[in-house]
Amino acid sequence: MTAPTAPAASTAPADAAAEPAVRRVGHPLVARRLEVTRVEELSRSMRRITLDGPDLTGFVALGPADHVKVFFPGPLPALDGLEGLALPVVEDGRWVNHGAPGLLHRDYTVRTFDPAVGLVIDMVVHAHGPAGRWTGQARPGQTLGVLGPRGSMLPPTDRERYVLAADETGLPALLNWLDVLPASAEVEAFVEVDRPADHVALPERQRTRVTWLHRSAAEPGTTTLLPDAVARVQDLEPGRVWAWAGAETTAVRAIRRDLSARGLGRESFAMTGYWRRGVANFDHHSEDA
Repeated sequence: MTAPTAPAASTAPADAAAEPAVRRVGHPLVARRLEVTRVEELSRSMRRITLDGPDLTGFVALGPADHVKVFFPGPLPALDGLEGLALPVVEDGRWVNHGAPGLLHRDYTVRTFDPAVGLVIDMVVHAHGPAGRWTGQARPGQTLGVLGPRGSMLPPTDRERYVLAADETGLPALLNWLDVLPASAEVEAFVEVDRPADHVALPERQRTRVTWLHRSAAEPGTTTLLPDAVARVQDLEPGRVWAWAGAETTAVRAIRRDLSARGLGRESFAMTGYWRRGVANFDHHSEDA
């Protein structure tokens, strides 16, 4: 099984320092109907779901934070005759039935893709919505829809130091980062979860410190654990450091403001609000930076 391909080092000229160091690569937008072939328990709250099927032909994921929209069975009748599952419709590279009744979707990071194994996605189990409830009962033989990825974000891998921050929703991308960053880089990572039972196994690598932050029964999206942890990191020198965060929108915005106030520009970080408390079918592209 292979992780998304390690991105190429940035070659941006020095006079372009104000521009984002991220290189974006577009992919044709494709809707797929896939079958669950394997379910693994990674922690109390995380399941690893493997999806496969003929529709995976041509699937591409290049970056550590590449994501897809996963479509789940919902309470309304299906639009395509498949019981409980409404799927996206793509015409001329555009998703044309966005917002149609019955469409129930969430964004998920591509953990790995191997044509011989399938598409692997790590999903959070929780009782706050249909996607989390579905994950808790997932079993082989079930069908899901998948849309995308519509592109890859290839961040720089030439920095001396990386600061990573994620809650459960960003944890799969953080794991991908740990897989692809050069061994010579110093990495400091912060992960917010509810309790120690929610920890997952981490890739082994040198010069890496991971701090688990526990909400201790506080509702997801209500704490300042991640922004507070990043705010305590010192010596964030532009040009040497790269920061990434994937979590609830409020926390991500706070981290972005803190880094900007300390003199880091867009060439030094990428921030993504993966979800917003109280908002269903959230499109996180508006929260990218």
